[in-house]
Amino acid sequence: MFDVAKAAVAPLTGIAAVAVGLLFGGAGPSCGAQESVRLPAGVRAVWDLAKAHRETTATRERVCLNGLWRWQPAPSDAAAVPAANWGFFKVPGCWPGITDYLQKDFQTVHAHPRWQKTRLADVTSAWYEREITADAAWAGRRIVLVAEYVNSYAAVYLDGRPVGEIRFPGGEVDLTARCRPGRKHRLSLLVVALPLRGVMLSFNDTNSARQVKGRVARRGLCGDVHLVSMPAGARLAEVAVTTSVRKKEIRCQARLEGLVPDVSYRLHARVAEGERTLREFTGAAFTAGDLEEGRAALTHKWQPDELWDIHTPGHQYELSLSLLDARGKLLDAFHPTRFGFREFWIEGRDFFLNGTRLFLSAVPLD
Repeated sequence: MFDVAKAAVAPLTGIAAVAVGLLFGGAGPSCGAQESVRLPAGVRAVWDLAKAHRETTATRERVCLNGLWRWQPAPSDAAAVPAANWGFFKVPGCWPGITDYLQKDFQTVHAHPRWQKTRLADVTSAWYEREITADAAWAGRRIVLVAEYVNSYAAVYLDGRPVGEIRFPGGEVDLTARCRPGRKHRLSLLVVALPLRGVMLSFNDTNSARQVKGRVARRGLCGDVHLVSMPAGARLAEVAVTTSVRKKEIRCQARLEGLVPDVSYRLHARVAEGERTLREFTGAAFTAGDLEEGRAALTHKWQPDELWDIHTPGHQYELSLSLLDARGKLLDAFHPTRFGFREFWIEGRDFFLNGTRLFLSAVPLD
């Protein structure tokens, strides 16, 4: 699937950076009539990260890059970040033009006159672009771009130079080597919507199969996009929470990066409801050699008074997981992970949620 997309953007080395000056007019950002379309009155593309939503811990920060980005359809042989003909489109959002019972167009495309007559349902690749300025306080940290839902492939550029790739369903690209805290950079993405199969079988309106061209229903940057800073050394990369009503226990699992061999570490967890701490616990010491597929786990016997259930969806908590050294010094504090304490299991033909038997049925959507 993705080899085709990679081949389509392979000749991307040696690209000169394109200087783009962002001029603010009364209606929003514009790079001149020939470079990007002027937004209508009352519509603005706000790229000031000081005004963006952010989540901060003692060691890391996550800033949301959602909003209006420059956007334009890309040719199949795209090999360099374009300097002109930019329109605007919102992130996150599926490219318009494909409408069925599962999906409706819900975002406006501010089209440039050069491509405003393009049939958007046929678009299979498109460019995105915006400006970013990492906080000066991020100096010395690792800086990454995180896209939560990419359909299907994205080649990432900083100031016109390729820096990495993100593949379905999502991932991250390390920008540390090129992103200078306090300096303005131009972030560009070439997103390709590539079906799992170029040709597939369809049984629509008939009992016999016929061959149809494969397509991607929800194309583009369909999930949140963040700029994230984190420790350059030992750090937490992923955090997952598993709860068991039958065992009355909570299990935290973390993927770790940057650990130094033969150095001891510990995981520390804090469970909170709002500002109130419900439970804190610390795991046993471990080293990089103790990890299984780069992961460590921390299990603790505990169950709250209020469980998450079908009729109590508001019973949720936040777990803050931290990485400590052997002396208890904080190395990394991950962003809080929201969870509900519950357990679903199957016994024979019966389904149970928190010990209560459920009756489930399947209904065809079409």
